[in-house]
Amino acid sequence: MRSKKMMCCASIVMLVSAISLTGQAADNPLDKSTDVATQTTDVAQPNQDTKTPKKTKKAKGKTVKEQPKVQAKVPIAIEADKLSYSDLTGDVFADGHVSVVQNPNKILTDFLRGNNKQTEFWIDGKADFFQPGTKLTGIKTHYNYTDHTGTMHSASGIVDKQHVSGQAIDILPTEMIVHNGTTTNCPAIVPDYHISADRMEIWPDDKMIAYNAKFWIGKMVLFSLPKYQVSLKKGAAGAEDAFPRIGYSSNDGVTVKQNFEFPITDHVAAFTDLVYYSKFGFKPQYGIVDREKNFVVNLLEGEFRDTDDHWVKKEPELNFNLYSHRLAKLPVSYTFSAVYGKWSDSTKSSWHQAYNLYFTRDTINLSKSLFLGIGTGVGQVRESYNNSVQNSLTFNTTLTKVLTPKITTWATYNYTQNTSTLFDYNSTALGQELINGISYKIDQKNSVAYSQSYNLQGKQLYSRTYTWNRDLHCWQGVFSYTTYAKSAGLANKLTWDFSMTRW
Repeated sequence: MRSKKMMCCASIVMLVSAISLTGQAADNPLDKSTDVATQTTDVAQPNQDTKTPKKTKKAKGKTVKEQPKVQAKVPIAIEADKLSYSDLTGDVFADGHVSVVQNPNKILTDFLRGNNKQTEFWIDGKADFFQPGTKLTGIKTHYNYTDHTGTMHSASGIVDKQHVSGQAIDILPTEMIVHNGTTTNCPAIVPDYHISADRMEIWPDDKMIAYNAKFWIGKMVLFSLPKYQVSLKKGAAGAEDAFPRIGYSSNDGVTVKQNFEFPITDHVAAFTDLVYYSKFGFKPQYGIVDREKNFVVNLLEGEFRDTDDHWVKKEPELNFNLYSHRLAKLPVSYTFSAVYGKWSDSTKSSWHQAYNLYFTRDTINLSKSLFLGIGTGVGQVRESYNNSVQNSLTFNTTLTKVLTPKITTWATYNYTQNTSTLFDYNSTALGQELINGISYKIDQKNSVAYSQSYNLQGKQLYSRTYTWNRDLHCWQGVFSYTTYAKSAGLANKLTWDFSMTRW
């Protein structure tokens, strides 16, 4: 008996139709309850399409019988130390090191009971649920493996890089619903910041909507909203953007930024960015955004400041951005953007139009430690102020060399045709620029970097930048000091910035 128990775990395979939702097992006239500690039992499923009418068609003057279509099957594999199954009732019991796999989903637990006719599992104790981008742990789990739906109580884990917890989490084919729960990107046991809500709906790689949301820093509630929505698409700021961002620049003084977004429909939301500069005062920005599957459209208004400290007032501006798309089957992606709006600065106003099409080549691995990136694009800018039309061509390439696990160097070449523009805001300072730099990772929390920009047309050094990155666990601190050549006409600049770490 002892040797029998030590035998390898048994498995039971239930072929479940991915199309039919009935999922009922074929009854056996004999109720055979089998201990599968020493054998494997296959459980037959209905809907095998054995009665599908055969169609006929003519081919080259002959009548040919069309073969019946076979529905795709999604296998369920259960492994356990002890496993029993009843042909008559469909009841399944699994005990000890239980593993349930239905690609790409997986459940791990110690004891499971289920019913093959109902295509459901019930787990009273602790269970772990896995699927791509999701890992949840909880108790009192119920799961239907035909509908791919279920509920887990007192659950916590990760959904699309969001650390979530809730009294209950509903598992659905395309979303997760968290009841009376929290979300944060801070992995600490007691997070530095988090959002709590009565209900959170999470669509991975798309968006999250939270109802009666409260925003916490430590144990203090900063503010609350009846409904809050945030984009989870690649490149979006995510929930971190809901919390204040604090920075400093020797040109601007202390800067505090706070974003609010108010859903109108599933895709449309009103937003405001509250920005305060200690040297310039309150500069709010606001507008409406429409996020679709392949593009995003913004209508916005306010005063904006770029990294070179130039201001422009948009009153208003409509912009369109196409998300990155592959170019046929080539290793190339492209993006497109279009802008139309009234721009004003201290001396002029103009109806501004800008169109840009940019292509990016997938990174070329020249070796295990040498990488090449290439991008190129075309653009056009139109201004009503002087009826100008300016076409431009850009080319960018970066060569990165990983010398050691701690030391990385890089060299970048940037080319921009026609750098002279009506507005200095977000304009390119150098037509041909060479940037080279080196970074050194001191330890797990600290790294330093040095980079310099060289004006290839003017044949002189343009700027030097010294940077220190400090990992503050759930926050990131970046300190930098930039010196400029006299010909640049810019004052040296010291900056620091504290933001949420994006894990």
